Amino acid sequence: MSLASAQAALGLALQSLRCNEGLTQTDLANRLGVGQAALSRAERRGDLLVSTLRAYVEALGGRLDVRAVFKGGASVHLIPEPTFTPSQLELGEILGTARPPCKDFVLSIRPQHAVKILAGDKTVELRRRFIGEVGAGSLALIYTTSPVQALTGSAEIQEVQKLPVRDLWQRHRVAACLPKGDFDAYFGGLEQGYAILLTHPKQLTRPVGLAELRERFGFAPPQSYQYAPQHLRGLVEHERPQDPY
Repeated sequence: MSLASAQAALGLALQSLRCNEGLTQTDLANRLGVGQAALSRAERRGDLLVSTLRAYVEALGGRLDVRAVFKGGASVHLIPEPTFTPSQLELGEILGTARPPCKDFVLSIRPQHAVKILAGDKTVELRRRFIGEVGAGSLALIYTTSPVQALTGSAEIQEVQKLPVRDLWQRHRVAACLPKGDFDAYFGGLEQGYAILLTHPKQLTRPVGLAELRERFGFAPPQSYQYAPQHLRGLVEHERPQDPY
């Protein structure tokens, strides 16, 4: 069988699996948190990442089993069993960037600060309230507030520090890109605050506006922050330079 024939056969096999479960492309795309067009492209390709195949099959309620079979009948599992259940599957899995379960956040950020974060100039976001610990690989999804009102990018959360307010200023005044007067006004009346250390910023090539976020995901922007559902992480992960779709 030629390479082109093998690729076509894989696409048809995936479509057959989906149809046997009574699902449309839109149904399955919603389960995976990706767009219907992305899923359509996946079903036409034969060079998908193994992680993409796994996510596809698990979204159908199955389990991917890849083995190497040798003469004499011996076989070896090439993919270890996942250490988490399908219900914990993250969007990074379908996009080839599997990570252990972690918490992602949507941060509402003013335009002047969002621009500096995505440019790599501002590497610390200061907050009056936040979560003390986050998992490795957690993302801060950047919702740029009015007048932009759009999801504009993301950055990895390297660390979260809870510190006395005076220490926040001493340690992070440069990286936070915040004038002293604004800092004092923001933290007025508090003894402690949070520093969110950010790394690897990534700007979306196409900001996703509030109207689209509401229509597709029922999104309501937070005043400060909120946990991010998996499908929002998918929006930024889908912009990876080497998109498996």
